[in-house]
Amino acid sequence: MGAVPRKAIGAGEAVIAAAEPVAIRRRRTQAERRAEAESRMLSAAAEIVAEKGVDGLTLAEAGERAGYSRGLAGHYFRSKDELLAAMAEAIHDEFTQQRRERLRGTSGLARLVATIDASFARPAVGLTKMRAYIAVLMGAAHKPALAEAVATFNRDSATEFGRLIASAIEAGEIRPDIDARTQALILSAALRGIMAQWVLDPEGVDLAGIRAEFLGLVSRSLAATPIPT
Repeated sequence: MGAVPRKAIGAGEAVIAAAEPVAIRRRRTQAERRAEAESRMLSAAAEIVAEKGVDGLTLAEAGERAGYSRGLAGHYFRSKDELLAAMAEAIHDEFTQQRRERLRGTSGLARLVATIDASFARPAVGLTKMRAYIAVLMGAAHKPALAEAVATFNRDSATEFGRLIASAIEAGEIRPDIDARTQALILSAALRGIMAQWVLDPEGVDLAGIRAEFLGLVSRSLAATPIPT
């Protein structure tokens, strides 16, 4: 059996083929390459801290685990503490985005409850990131550079809770005798403590059960109108 002849391409077909667009890969800008490198190093740092704690992290290992040279992390971050603070901030920003998605269409006491509920959804970012974040919070007491970053996270959290409580008081949904700032600090500290316990013992801490009880407790204790138990 002879070879099958190739189909001849007519002049019209040749013109169409020549006119077909050719995909050209756009070269990434320096800013894009830097952003990707930093993101990968922050993820690598979270993995290392989750495994070894804040004292086990080195700039060299973060760069190497991210797939770069051992010296690149030192080029982007001036010190290990700066890398730790940046890593914690990135995780904190992820929590913030997650929380904002849950607040759509809420107001008053319901908005406060949704914000608290979002804190219990933090494990969705992954146990590795949660371990790394809690490790930074717990290690900040002995590291001034980290203490400043963690203090900022704490202030932001308390400020947001305070604003939500004040707004719900104004709307008549939370008791007027509640001190918004004090209650905000209590809520923020309680939630941090609960999540720290879960990170240390995820099998032994019933996060779903604590979540339901905590949300009910907050609603009953703050509501202007008694909520049936």
